Amino acid sequence: MHIEENIALAPHTTFFIGGRARFFVHAKTADDVRDTCAFARDKNIPVLVLGGGSNMLVGDAGFDGIVIKIELDGIVQDGGTLVAGSGESWDKVVAYAVEKKLWGLENLSGIPGSVGGAVVQGIGAYGAAVGQTLSWVEVFDRDNGEIKKMSNSECHFGYRDSFFKHDNEKHIILRAAFTLSLSAAATISYKDLAAKFSDSSVEEIDIQAVRSAVLDIRKGKFPDLSAEGTAGSFFKNPIMSVADASALKQAYPDMPLFAMPETDGVKVPLAWLLDHVLGLHGARVGGARLFEKQILVIAADRQTSSVDVITLARDVQKKVFDELKIKIEPEVKII
Repeated sequence: MHIEENIALAPHTTFFIGGRARFFVHAKTADDVRDTCAFARDKNIPVLVLGGGSNMLVGDAGFDGIVIKIELDGIVQDGGTLVAGSGESWDKVVAYAVEKKLWGLENLSGIPGSVGGAVVQGIGAYGAAVGQTLSWVEVFDRDNGEIKKMSNSECHFGYRDSFFKHDNEKHIILRAAFTLSLSAAATISYKDLAAKFSDSSVEEIDIQAVRSAVLDIRKGKFPDLSAEGTAGSFFKNPIMSVADASALKQAYPDMPLFAMPETDGVKVPLAWLLDHVLGLHGARVGGARLFEKQILVIAADRQTSSVDVITLARDVQKKVFDELKIKIEPEVKII
């Protein structure tokens, strides 16, 4: 384990924003994770676990503690189960599954970040969610120093949510296992995918075709990371009861509603409300703006301050609450 000091965090996130970490470790093994946590305990400093940095906004002041950059990699196949290191690229795991014709992850193609980050965030897209295929995770328990497995039910997956988002980095994910299907089972109910395959029956859709379609859709909705920063969708869509969602739809009859794969309730499309009801298309604060092709996304020019992003996000939250009485939450973790 090699501990570095005063390391810039911006290059380690997809926002390309943020100050410096007091200490920084590239953790390639479980022992690296254990030793780094022991160092943090001895120094009495906080720990920040970093995967691909794709769902995180680091403040300009940085992090006055130790950042553990999780780099445990590798993919192992056992029949229909894939076991991946938590630092492995999420999309690399999806691509591997597609190549082996293992169904269940293809709708989650193209999501940036690591396997561990995908589990922590409870990622979902295009009618699928990570909690539908995850069978177990192996974690390092910082409270007792043990390595243990946690089942799917112990992860408490919800809409863009999991147990790990609320435990203050007490459990650090080391590996994750996904049980996939060897039988063709395309999920194309999401409207953009349904349009792509309108001339095909579900039975004749190839798994690679689904992945390609998802990648194509995402390319048209998210900023080019080589030119500007983003963490993807900044806000969660509101989840309402059927009754409350129906009442809102009475006020705005053209608004679509979506069933949830992760939880009960109805997903209300925040992007539709921001655009068609609140007229926030093109809103900007300094170098941060609501992205033209997907209004839920905040894009940031290079060298943008975290203050610009946070101010814009709070402006949007206030506008939604003041005019619609709906509280919206960031999907992005703000440090």
